[in-house]
Amino acid sequence: MKRKPLFMLLAAIGLVGALPAHAESSVTLSGFIDLNYEHITSSGKNTAKNRLSSGGLNNSRFNMSGREDLGNGNTAYFTIEPMFSADTGAMSAQFRQSFVGVRGNWGDISMGRMFTPSFWVAGYADPSWAAAYSMVNSMQFFYAAYRVDNAISYRTPTVNNFYGRLFYAFGRENAALAKDGRFLSASVEYRNGPLWLGLAHQTQYIQDIYNKSVTRPARDNFLSGAYRMGGVEPTLTFHTYDGYYAYPPYVGFSSKGWDVQAGVRWNIDGVNRMHASYVYRHDDNNVAIGTAKGIAVGFLHGLSKRTDLYVSAAHIWNRQGVKLAYPITWIDATPDAGQSPTGVQFGIRHAF
Repeated sequence: MKRKPLFMLLAAIGLVGALPAHAESSVTLSGFIDLNYEHITSSGKNTAKNRLSSGGLNNSRFNMSGREDLGNGNTAYFTIEPMFSADTGAMSAQFRQSFVGVRGNWGDISMGRMFTPSFWVAGYADPSWAAAYSMVNSMQFFYAAYRVDNAISYRTPTVNNFYGRLFYAFGRENAALAKDGRFLSASVEYRNGPLWLGLAHQTQYIQDIYNKSVTRPARDNFLSGAYRMGGVEPTLTFHTYDGYYAYPPYVGFSSKGWDVQAGVRWNIDGVNRMHASYVYRHDDNNVAIGTAKGIAVGFLHGLSKRTDLYVSAAHIWNRQGVKLAYPITWIDATPDAGQSPTGVQFGIRHAF
């Protein structure tokens, strides 16, 4: 990694620590360092990957956040999250999130690079909390955006256990097409004791990678639920998709279909925890992408409040011959057409 970006980041952290403290404001530095040994194989291949990977449960990252009491029940706040690869020390070119906002009795408004409403709906029902081996991320989102740039978000106050989110992203800066990257989303959630329900819709506009003068829409709907029974919390997510999806400059396709995720989180004794998730995806076209099944399981043992040891395993049954196979983790990108990947991780996560 180049020394200059790291020096600038450390200098910024030092400056944050040197700021005068006031009773009505605060600035904090936190984050995660997450490393694991990983073994990945794909059916039909004689090769396997054995490596150290960063971010099995969480992205390795810094979280710099602050808040200021504005009076009359209002608070200003910010968050920036630079990511890095813990196995190499290299800084990521893009922050995980970067936003500023104001909240009060009237709600919460923020601007910047943020998670979408659909992420909060499907993400809460993800038993792994968006880990590397997340079937929700790898199969249900699968090119559907869950974090976007140049966005403005509004969260309503909670009324009778209901609250909502409105979200709009203005698209890519200096894009040839005004609609490229434009994103609209809304959600409503209900929380009452052990019961949680969420519904989200999103529409995104994506530049056709084969005809750059055209943008195409994609529409996704997510319906999720969870119910906590002591230390056990079953979860369910149903997702529909219809439109054009792309991962420039490599993949672009139109498709339509649905998928469902069933999972569970189990806090065994406060020290040991487990999670499991199963996804079945049915694509109506079965051409560019296809029907597939995926399963992921994980076990965590807490050494302390900040440090966990973990083991994770996942497998995806991709339909043989399908052109675009689902990956078990985006760190490994997409497997070859028709391949069914398997992965196992043994790791440690430390929060600071």
